[in-house]
Amino acid sequence: MRSIYIAFLMLVIFSISPAVQAIDTIVYPWDYDEERFKEHTYYLALLKLALENSKEEFGEYQLEKSEQPMYQGRALVEIKYNRNLSVTWTMTSKQREQELSAIRIPILRGLGGYRIFLIKQGKQEKFSQVKSAKQLKKLFAGQGRDWPDSAVLVDNDYRLITGPGHSTLFNMLQFGRFDYMPRALHEPWNEVEMFEGLQVESSLALHYPSPYYFFVSFDNPKLKSRIEKGLINAEKDGSFKRLFDSHPVTKSMLAAAQLEKRKIFKLKNAFMSQETQQVVEKFSLFNFPKGKVINKGDKTIY
Repeated sequence: MRSIYIAFLMLVIFSISPAVQAIDTIVYPWDYDEERFKEHTYYLALLKLALENSKEEFGEYQLEKSEQPMYQGRALVEIKYNRNLSVTWTMTSKQREQELSAIRIPILRGLGGYRIFLIKQGKQEKFSQVKSAKQLKKLFAGQGRDWPDSAVLVDNDYRLITGPGHSTLFNMLQFGRFDYMPRALHEPWNEVEMFEGLQVESSLALHYPSPYYFFVSFDNPKLKSRIEKGLINAEKDGSFKRLFDSHPVTKSMLAAAQLEKRKIFKLKNAFMSQETQQVVEKFSLFNFPKGKVINKGDKTIY
């Protein structure tokens, strides 16, 4: 009888152990300036939404912050070699999609390609006088050294000065090392409150196709499938759009940016993969706002 009881206990233990083992531990990155920059809270909320919307198929999960803070370039290396991180979020490029496994669903819902500028306070008139791309190209932009935006700007003949990270770049702008810093639509509003002497430029914008994706390692196909499935489910049930429309980081960015009142300079992005070009053409979840596009002769999506 005792041997039967032990055998029964072993059967119970082995029958429940797969459920325990099925919990996915997912490690995400954080930045040195996390307490000041709030943009990551939207991406993290969307990641949680995707994981929740895939629980039925993939089971429970546990989200953990990485042990050490890291700049974007370091996070991408960690993902590439499948160590210390499980997932990150960033603008895509052909090189990044060759080194990392991209989940090709635009997490900014088609609006990731717009850039408006941070400038020094009192310099608005300089930008109000800009009527052409040729004039804007005489000024210096500032961007991160390892950001795909930097390559796009240089390839379109914009003058560029680079720095290692956000805080350094904002300090450089404060001291006049460059004239403007292009930012995604959801980014500059919190930043002007953090750094004295800066303002959001009000008359110009850039646009180049540049979706933001979640990225995982090629060695982690299960996580890719899980996040992809969760995002698709969230789009189907409307929770993706509800989050975008209600989250503090993204809910007011279109109204605040007032793209319809800006001159929009259209740039080419020669650093997209063929797959992402197809995403740009076929996976736009928003109708793009109509601004005053002044680059004559360019194919436009407005």
